[in-house]
Amino acid sequence: MKKMMTAVMALLLMAGTSAFAQENKSVAPPRERPTTEQLARKATDRMTAQLKLTEKQAEQAYEAMLERLQADEALREQARAAKMKEAEAMKSILSTEQFMRWSQMQSRLGRGHAPRVGKKAHAKGPECRPECGEAPKVRREKK
Repeated sequence: MKKMMTAVMALLLMAGTSAFAQENKSVAPPRERPTTEQLARKATDRMTAQLKLTEKQAEQAYEAMLERLQADEALREQARAAKMKEAEAMKSILSTEQFMRWSQMQSRLGRGHAPRVGKKAHAKGPECRPECGEAPKVRREKK
């Protein structure tokens, strides 16, 4: 009986080890970003299903969605160009060390809420921006 239990345990151990060994799958290549036409079509299809649009409405919605997405893409390109222009200007103004620190500061700015320094926190936490509209919590000191 002991030998049988030992054999079963060894079998389970080997099966468990091989299961973990198979988990190391190769990393899938990154997906291609859908085109603006594909995004507009997907959004229109979703609207058609949820709002029960007619064919004419769906085509008009597609055109409007496509126009907005193309405008958004143009704005993103303009913003990218402006950031590159700013970086080139800063590179000529700042020292190498200052430019590296400035670059790190810029990358942190795009992550959402910037940390609040020297101000009281409120319900959303200490890292919320003042423009979020919520007033800070006022803590009363105990006497």
